[in-house]
Amino acid sequence: MSASAVLTLDQFRQDLRAYARLADVRYDPSVVDPVLDTLSELWTSSAIGVRTTTQPVHERDVNTRVMYPGAPTDLIATLRDAGLLTFTGHPMEQLLTEICATMPVCSGVDLALGRGVQKIWLVFPELVSVRRILDFPGMPDAARAHAAHLSRYGGRIGILAVDFPARTMNLYSQVFESGQLTAADITTILADLDFVAATDDELTLLGRTFNLYRTFSWTAPRMQRICFPLRCTASTFPTHLDPVLARFVDKAPFADPDVRGFVFYTAYGPTDRYYKVQAEYAAVQRATFPGGTVPPVN
Repeated sequence: MSASAVLTLDQFRQDLRAYARLADVRYDPSVVDPVLDTLSELWTSSAIGVRTTTQPVHERDVNTRVMYPGAPTDLIATLRDAGLLTFTGHPMEQLLTEICATMPVCSGVDLALGRGVQKIWLVFPELVSVRRILDFPGMPDAARAHAAHLSRYGGRIGILAVDFPARTMNLYSQVFESGQLTAADITTILADLDFVAATDDELTLLGRTFNLYRTFSWTAPRMQRICFPLRCTASTFPTHLDPVLARFVDKAPFADPDVRGFVFYTAYGPTDRYYKVQAEYAAVQRATFPGGTVPPVN
């Protein structure tokens, strides 16, 4: 942030309320405030993103992610001690514990404005092979069943995220050069997965995607979702695709109004697609990217 853009927790609360209004979703202070207060120093000094989707309103939320500078085990312990994260014996807890105990990782947490703590993120400064990540105890069988797909498209793993309310896990590929994953590749990927097909407009955009991520569950054998992101400016963002995107990009508040960056995502599943928009709300220059590679802005 610039020297004139000093973020306070009260200002951040106001901005989160504004984001909720833009997305037509609920802002619940009873679940938001405890997370903001417990991690108060982080929210005013770290890299923050704020996201929503074009899903139907009853399925939509706004969530915000903050990166944590210390050990991920400390972040998890802090959230658990505050009663904001509960371990129940689910395999995802073993997965987090094993990874944090055996390899260097950075971490972050997602706060959903209507539900509270949502995801724990593990960002790998050194990229991890597909084989190694899939060998960890607690990994969903569905992810292991897609080992060949994971290796062929995207290769090494840069981020792992666990969604506690949804009981799902995301695996994010390494960052790659714009154009490395072609429109033809994306068409083939979606056909192989028997997911809905991309439109010509989407393929034109996603030929510049910088990585891809997949969502797996512990209770279903097939991949739940695949997503392709693209970093944009306000002027290059494809706002024509949905009114939610247009409102978000036009009116999104930022910690520093002179720095307005966005990420556009298209998510595909077996029966539908939707879009996501993320505002790079604060301190993007200090964000940690997997493998140390910063995705290009289109």
